Amino acid sequence: MSAHEQRLANALLRRREFLRALAGSLTLPAVGGLLAACGGGTSASPTPAMGAPSPTAAPTTGGSTGTGGKGQGELVVYSWYQKWIKEDVIPAFEQETGITVKYLGAYASNDEWWAKLQAGESWDVFIPSTSYVIRAMAADLLTPLDLAQIPNYTNLLPEYQNLDYYVKEGKTYAVPFDRVFYALAYRTDVFGSPPDSWAITWDKTYAGQIALHDNAYSRIAYAALLIGDDPLRPTRWDDIRQKLIEQKALVKKYWKDYQNGMELFINKEAVVGQLTDGRVRMAQDLGAPVGWTVPKEGVLIFIDTFAIPKTAKNVENAHKFIDFLLRPDIQLKQLRGMRYDAVNAAARQLLAPDELKRFEPPAGAKLILGDLAPAEVLQKASEIWNEVKLA
Repeated sequence: MSAHEQRLANALLRRREFLRALAGSLTLPAVGGLLAACGGGTSASPTPAMGAPSPTAAPTTGGSTGTGGKGQGELVVYSWYQKWIKEDVIPAFEQETGITVKYLGAYASNDEWWAKLQAGESWDVFIPSTSYVIRAMAADLLTPLDLAQIPNYTNLLPEYQNLDYYVKEGKTYAVPFDRVFYALAYRTDVFGSPPDSWAITWDKTYAGQIALHDNAYSRIAYAALLIGDDPLRPTRWDDIRQKLIEQKALVKKYWKDYQNGMELFINKEAVVGQLTDGRVRMAQDLGAPVGWTVPKEGVLIFIDTFAIPKTAKNVENAHKFIDFLLRPDIQLKQLRGMRYDAVNAAARQLLAPDELKRFEPPAGAKLILGDLAPAEVLQKASEIWNEVKLA
């Protein structure tokens, strides 16, 4: 394990210790009081019983409470967190700052924005995963951030501040805000207990009922894990290809869109496969009997960030938007709306212990930092996956 890998692994371990301590120190009445101070709020999507605060309310803990006065001009945002950004964030930001926000829509994958950015397209703020931040920094596609303009940066858990992955020549190029588990999902009305191995997605018993993400790296990584290869730096490419070809005949659908992946499980078109942890929580809140777990081989996690591309035309407003996104009340909207695991300590203090537990992986889970896969592995994975789909 490299020094960088060890540092983030240690950070994740410290973070889990922090969460256990936080869950033990907060009581329901205390957290309920904090939430009541923030106000009620509603959302178009189902939410847990405790109401989410208004996105325009001042945060109750940590960081800056405003954006430094009324701004002017516009801001162009490109993000795959569509509901949270479009419905919960942009209207509140526009009202508070006077800045007009143009939302370009949602991209289905990092590859989509990457191709557009390399082609010279322009926007001001977006949400890249860490692996692509590293690539974009190397390709000189990002604008360095002025953290003095992002006072709410201090709301992040300490171990997620100043991570080496986002720093080049002393300058920071991205701000982490959540982590995503590419989990093993299953219908709880079909499985009496969580499946304990990715081998279940090769089990002929469930032929035609398996749904997997049409994502080159995750497909290669989970096949590598199953045959005992290194998911970050595989070497048995021929064996991986053959393993995936064997699996292909059993798969109901390789989904591209996260909403579609979730609907496959809700509608029981799929009973086992791959889904992000946030989408499983969404399905649960819609009443679907769906669960997620970390198999014995491990699970990939990815860290999403806020960043500003080099082609941005409204850099000052982009900084204001990122600072706004890091406010506790706004991050709480992400936790409860998108249901992904935030790395914002101030926002987590607004969660009740039972809510906090929803975001924790099983005890002793093997977490693999998929963002650390080298560029050459991602390229080879794409080639192998294309061969599998054509087989």
